[in-house]
Amino acid sequence: MFRQRPMELQYTPYTAPVFLSAVVGLGVGAFAFQHRERPGAFPLAVFMIGASAWSFAEGMNLAAAGLGPKVFWTRLEIAASCVVPLAWLALVLEYTGNDQWITRRTVALLLVEPAVFVGVLWAEPSLVRTGLTLDTSGSFAVITESIGPVFYAHLIYSYLLLLIGGALLLRVILFAEGVYRTQATALLVALFVPLVGNVLYVFEYLPAGVDPTNVGFLFSGIIVAGTILRGQLLEVVPVARHLARDEILENMEDRVIVLDDTQRIADVNPAAAELFDRSEAAAVGERIETLLPDLSALLDDETGTHVQTELSLEGEEGVRYYNVRISPLHRARGAVAGTLVSLRDVTDKRQQRQRLEVLNRLLRHNLRNEMNVVAGNAELVERQLADPDLRERLDLIAETATRITDQSDKVGQVSRTFDEDGTVTVDLRETVTTEVQDARDRYPVAEITLELPAELDVGVDPAIAIALDELLANAVEHNDHDDPTVNVLVRDEGDVAVLEVADDGPGIDPHELAVLEEGEETALKHGSGVGLWVVYWTVEQFGGRLEFENDDHGCTVTAWLPDTDEADDSGTERTAAVGGLRQALDPTEIGFSADD
Repeated sequence: MFRQRPMELQYTPYTAPVFLSAVVGLGVGAFAFQHRERPGAFPLAVFMIGASAWSFAEGMNLAAAGLGPKVFWTRLEIAASCVVPLAWLALVLEYTGNDQWITRRTVALLLVEPAVFVGVLWAEPSLVRTGLTLDTSGSFAVITESIGPVFYAHLIYSYLLLLIGGALLLRVILFAEGVYRTQATALLVALFVPLVGNVLYVFEYLPAGVDPTNVGFLFSGIIVAGTILRGQLLEVVPVARHLARDEILENMEDRVIVLDDTQRIADVNPAAAELFDRSEAAAVGERIETLLPDLSALLDDETGTHVQTELSLEGEEGVRYYNVRISPLHRARGAVAGTLVSLRDVTDKRQQRQRLEVLNRLLRHNLRNEMNVVAGNAELVERQLADPDLRERLDLIAETATRITDQSDKVGQVSRTFDEDGTVTVDLRETVTTEVQDARDRYPVAEITLELPAELDVGVDPAIAIALDELLANAVEHNDHDDPTVNVLVRDEGDVAVLEVADDGPGIDPHELAVLEEGEETALKHGSGVGLWVVYWTVEQFGGRLEFENDDHGCTVTAWLPDTDEADDSGTERTAAVGGLRQALDPTEIGFSADD
């Protein structure tokens, strides 16, 4: 009976690091396998365990001193290495949210080359490696060999898979932020450390027998382990964000178009494809000027800027109106890479708004006419009556009609203000000074004081004139003193100006304030007038904020007004805007025609 001789062993300085690499890879792979339900975790486990098997076989190859054992272990490590490129590509595809490519058919096709290669490796090894000899001239024995054509073909295939995965990770690094960029960078480094070592070894840039690939896997295992523990690799991955964005784009009603830097369509969602009357795939690659020339003209005028505007497009259903948002897409270093265009169909809202505007004008027109009839007839009857009680009642009728007409005017003022596009600003100092002086002229019995800072350079929406006029009128007309006192104070607090109007009257009815706080009027709970709503709407419209404070000394209304004066330095335009608002505020200057 023959006994098998034990494998002769040798010591090399590379053996321990290579075996350590196998242990680290096995540990990381086992941990990833325990979390295999997470995106990318299972292929990461296969990748690390495959690298571990490769390192173990390489360690045994280094430890073996004879040619036969070295040849055997070398074949095993080459076979184990076939797992790494496939697992790497699957890992990156899942991690980046491109796992739609991981199908049974795709995996089967990708496995054809490794299966054929391993079969040739064991059946016809001379096609893979030739001239195998044992070189003992150094401090330890190594195999010398020549690489065959099949091995070169396998190298090209393996490197191609690795580089595809690397390119997908590079895309995440360039366009993602925060933890995703950190994770992708770590994975890319974990790949390229052993890859560079393998290239140097295969193409004989290093001494025979020195293969740093597996030592590189030691660093890969440490990097991946650190990314799992510190970078939340198996907890937070970009696939969730990627899938969420895809789901949103696929199902949103807004039309979304992504253009490259030559205005060719790079991507569209189904809603946008309907505009082109073609499929999403057919639209990609087309020039936007061919499919939507009106939109193309708008893009030509607004290249590289953020724009929000309205655009009308004619289609099978007639003219549709869209709210268009244009945003440039920037690369990591700020260069414009393309344009994101979103179109929201506002046709129905536009038509509804037009109907409401017509109804609003019609009601205000009819209300004013009818109230004028009531007031006029009351005045005529009053002149012919001698009874003081009846005359007093007719005075009340006339005053009520006038008050209703004034409230109608206020509604009109607010409506016109809401129609402004917000591009005009007025100087707050000039506006407040003008309003206070007009109030002094209108109410000579009232003492109206004004406190302005020494320097005040704040631009605000012209609608503030409406709000301030209403506050001054309310402070005087609803005051229970014969000589009301009103103090107007303005403070500049950087990006915000503070406007205070304080009076010594009885204060605002808490019921009125409660209605404002609830934000709506109802049939059972409503204000007696539109004054507070005028102030509330006009201030809120341009991003301001209101506070009301009642105390024993009267009422203080405080408005925080954002500084909207960014680019308009045209004094003429501001003066015209203030004058137009002053005319709107003067009931004697308001005229109505049949068109109203």
